[in-house]
Amino acid sequence: MYGGLPRGRLIEFAGDENGGKTTTALDVCKNAQKVFMDEYEEELSNTTDAKRKSYLEARGPKQIVYADCENTLDEDWAAKLGVNVNEMYIIKPQTQSAEDIFQMLLDMIETDEVGLVIIDSLGVMLSKQAYEKDMTEKTYGGISMALTLFSKKAELLCHKYDCTIIGINQMRDDMNSMYGGKITTGGKAWKHNCSVRLQFAKGDYLDENGNSLNRSCESPSGNKVLVSIVKTKVDKPDRKTGYYTLMYDYGIDEIADLIEVGMKYNIVIKSGSWFWLIDPETGEIVCDDTGKEIKVQGQANLVALLKNDEILLDELREKVTEVM
Repeated sequence: MYGGLPRGRLIEFAGDENGGKTTTALDVCKNAQKVFMDEYEEELSNTTDAKRKSYLEARGPKQIVYADCENTLDEDWAAKLGVNVNEMYIIKPQTQSAEDIFQMLLDMIETDEVGLVIIDSLGVMLSKQAYEKDMTEKTYGGISMALTLFSKKAELLCHKYDCTIIGINQMRDDMNSMYGGKITTGGKAWKHNCSVRLQFAKGDYLDENGNSLNRSCESPSGNKVLVSIVKTKVDKPDRKTGYYTLMYDYGIDEIADLIEVGMKYNIVIKSGSWFWLIDPETGEIVCDDTGKEIKVQGQANLVALLKNDEILLDELREKVTEVM
């Protein structure tokens, strides 16, 4: 998306169960915490007004609000992904309706202390009308009316306070289509007000070395998370589908994905089972401190090399970012 998820916008993560929506949202939380802390420290060091400085010191960096409507947030998994759970506001609704939760989130955004809101998920929320009726009474429309009003108000507040909202949504069978298919919950206004809509699906299973396994494998070590850009109003839509590597022991394998992107842009060259790193400016093979060309056999060995050489890893990351 030419620079990550946009600030001050509404974003939807949708897809079938176990597709990687929550894991991706937690990865966004990890990165947001770093960004908010960097921005806070920079503004604090550059502020000369005593009143403003006092306000910043009292407020601290922007915060993350995680509305765990499903009550299924695994804090150990979040910590493994790099999220500082202790520095995040976690809301676990018990008896609140969708309207109550939405109003609570709007009030928190208006404090100007929140930079990111995660709603997990829209599909399990109950409208006040449905909550107050028993199981024998029918209700219609779900949370569509509440979500429509919320998305309109939230769109304005997000822009004003530079806050991003990510709504995780579920897929449903489209009962109104004679051809079948899937749709998301919550009506059309939410889709219209979202600047970005991403759809997730589980890709190939992987072994411990990142090699693909068949779908009937017994003990996978990870899987590819496929991500499709269904809608974007923040960049040109020429990057439609991508993926990242998720390993169950330690989370997202950034280095393996960095190598894959490096190969796409000819910064990492593969010939047979051998790998070389190329300087895109000169076209020459990257050398180590002794002047010897860096040549590694097997992707697993290249991953291990980059893990143990932080300088080389930073150089590769910087070159890939520049090219992209």
